[in-house]
Amino acid sequence: MPLYEYRCLACGKSFEELVRTSDDQSEVSCPSCGGKQATRLLSAPALGWLQVAGSGGSGGDCGGGGGGFT
Repeated sequence: MPLYEYRCLACGKSFEELVRTSDDQSEVSCPSCGGKQATRLLSAPALGWLQVAGSGGSGGDCGGGGGGFT
């Protein structure tokens, strides 16, 4: 199940919600005010496992190298 970030149109608060399919957006409600009108936000993917180029890492479990993309 994907984790989506939403903003409530009633109170303006942002929240995250696990949604089974992209069609289930109508069932999302705000945990703060209970509002049913929320818009899904565009957010950057979580790439915590990605090593930044030039960080001087040893490559971790990937077999050595300088890390990052080539």
